[in-house]
Amino acid sequence: MKAPLALSALFFVALATGVVTDIRSRRIPNSLVLWLLGLGTIGALMHWSAATTPLDALVGGLSGLGLWLPFWLLGLLGAGDVKYFAAASVWVGAPLAWRAALLAALLGGVMSVAVLVFRRGMRQTLGEIALQARHASVILADADAGNSDAKQRTFPYALPMAIAIAVAVLFPGVLLYA
Repeated sequence: MKAPLALSALFFVALATGVVTDIRSRRIPNSLVLWLLGLGTIGALMHWSAATTPLDALVGGLSGLGLWLPFWLLGLLGAGDVKYFAAASVWVGAPLAWRAALLAALLGGVMSVAVLVFRRGMRQTLGEIALQARHASVILADADAGNSDAKQRTFPYALPMAIAIAVAVLFPGVLLYA
């Protein structure tokens, strides 16, 4: 059974709110993560979401967490991004969570390069990618230290994550059978 329009709308509004706050402040509030978690849990309990059972919802959330946690441990993602995706994965369940994570990674990579090209041009972007590849540990250490130049190099990852989760919710067959 499909979720009532109001519940689905709340879920998508919460996803969009995460994108807006991540773009504006590079932070995703824990209260928003709790909203996503709650909406996903309700969807699973009522058999309204792709995660049709509470167990599937739990495994979906843990899958979403486990898939992105290593990137947080390496300093490549913020904790808010990881929690945001994990909470949204409760709605889609485990089979779609890992596929959505793969789509988010692909979208994030493409978007990151597009932002660099827009900001700096193609030649400088290629040089920047080469430099980052050679000195990734120094750049990550600067970003963790709050260096403003390093902050310019970061990317609000809630956007590709939200797009991937939305695709999983609206078009699950695209991810399941692709």
